[in-house]
Amino acid sequence: MHKKLTTAACFAAALMGAVFSTAVVAEPDLPVVAITKIKAPVNDNYRGSRVNAKQENFQTMLETQMAQVGRFKIIERNRVDEILSEQGLNNEFGDAQTAGGGFNVGGVDYLVYGAITKLGQRTKAMATGNFASAALITEFSADIKVVDASTGEVRKAETVSVESKTADGMATGSFATVKGAGDPLSDIQRIAAKKVAALIATSIFPIEVVKGGDVIYLNYGSAILDQGDIVNAYRPGEELIDEATGINLGSEEEFEGELEVIQVTAKFSKAKLVSGTQPSKGSLIRIKTKASEQTSSNGKAGEKRGRKI
Repeated sequence: MHKKLTTAACFAAALMGAVFSTAVVAEPDLPVVAITKIKAPVNDNYRGSRVNAKQENFQTMLETQMAQVGRFKIIERNRVDEILSEQGLNNEFGDAQTAGGGFNVGGVDYLVYGAITKLGQRTKAMATGNFASAALITEFSADIKVVDASTGEVRKAETVSVESKTADGMATGSFATVKGAGDPLSDIQRIAAKKVAALIATSIFPIEVVKGGDVIYLNYGSAILDQGDIVNAYRPGEELIDEATGINLGSEEEFEGELEVIQVTAKFSKAKLVSGTQPSKGSLIRIKTKASEQTSSNGKAGEKRGRKI
């Protein structure tokens, strides 16, 4: 009886060890990212401005999008404050006052910080005879920086801009109709958060073709891509190295074709060829047009729907 129990115990221990070992091996070595407080200088009260960019809402959306990408470990917001406090840093991280103080932020690979630098609306209108139409376009921009937490080096600095039709209306004779988004700022912030997440993710892990054919499979899903997105495919060539500095300048690229994303899942997307040649496994993908930013009432933004003049 004692021997049977011992054998069973050994088997259970071996099984647990195997499961544990498998889990350890399967754990991906992902970059650890901390998203710091997003500022909103557009809210500056000294300008007498009544703009409310809802920067905390945008930061929450960005954290969500970054987590959904699945290629990073995201530090909880309260832990970000603790880490920065422990290192003697503040929300001005990376400026001239702190750059010489040593970075080496423990447990973090990259810090993301930025500011909402534009928020406004403009109207497009047309009138002829008894017919009139108008559209309200909401514009949003954010300046984002990605900083190497160990050196303080700015690894990526970009302005992400989004504009989208958030309301429109028409009138003809005695008939008029108007439609608009319930919360246009939140809608456009969601689009911007997705673009920022794509910018950060693809700078480290590019969008690539993982399987070619009539249906083309891409290595990112709904966290980055949307059904209806138009993307371009490129075949990477020889890397270019600056001999004087040793800096990798990138590689020559050959344009292959234009694709349309036809289906997205949580982890991958499917696309079809629109023009050009079929890309193959390893081809690089760059987003040309986001479906969420197309403002035309029918078809793609700017697409002609009748005979060309």
